[in-house]
Amino acid sequence: MKSGLLLMLLFVSTATIAKDLPSDAALDRCLNDASATLAMNQCYAAATTIWDQQMNQQYNTLMKTLNGDAKNRLRIAQRAWLSYRDSWLAASHSQLATQGTLGSVALSARA
Repeated sequence: MKSGLLLMLLFVSTATIAKDLPSDAALDRCLNDASATLAMNQCYAAATTIWDQQMNQQYNTLMKTLNGDAKNRLRIAQRAWLSYRDSWLAASHSQLATQGTLGSVALSARA
């Protein structure tokens, strides 16, 4: 009984946290209106800019709450993540570039 209740609370909490952001809804509207690959790529480019701003805002907010070693560890972790992301994108670019029209959309959505 207790495990079922805990599982339900976890599910509800996760669903609440995972709600769509306004930027995601804007991307959905943009993609629904896009009638060509170029327009889809522009939708993803705009969304990527907004997502980057949102991540930077959250990072800066968190950095203001941390002190000393915790702040340094977060900074190191973020730099490692950025390095991983850039390496992964570079590696996947050559494969996606050969996939025709949908490959260009996938490259635009790569953030």
